[in-house]
Amino acid sequence: MQTWFQYLQGNFWLNALAIGLATAATAAFVVGLDALMGRAGLGLASAITLLIGNPLSGAAVPWQFLAEPWGAIGQHLVPGASNSLIRLLSYFPDAGTTTQWATLTAWAVGGIALIGVGALLRRGRPAPADTPQANEEPLAPGHAESAA
Repeated sequence: MQTWFQYLQGNFWLNALAIGLATAATAAFVVGLDALMGRAGLGLASAITLLIGNPLSGAAVPWQFLAEPWGAIGQHLVPGASNSLIRLLSYFPDAGTTTQWATLTAWAVGGIALIGVGALLRRGRPAPADTPQANEEPLAPGHAESAA
């Protein structure tokens, strides 16, 4: 977006770091809720990120144009913080970006914490009956277990 299309301005590496942190924050949140809640977590993460976060992000219009308090709330979600951060870094390099960096870092760390909690909770649960245990080899397709 910066080198080929010249859409972004400013420091290339700072923009790349912002995009990477935004991607990591989103991925950690989605994987964390999946680890904690299973498929329901994927649905909840999608709803928060896509259905709530994107419209409130202020990507299409400035977030100040959104109804109160929704624009401000959207800035505390990953899409809003990442959009504001990239916009500020690219077009307003002297503006303060501490809030956006902190917001994205908090989402990334929170997602990693959810992954850890989900792993700890799964550690204590027995494996479902239809999955092979750690020391068992899965059966090849088409082969029935022999009754001995």
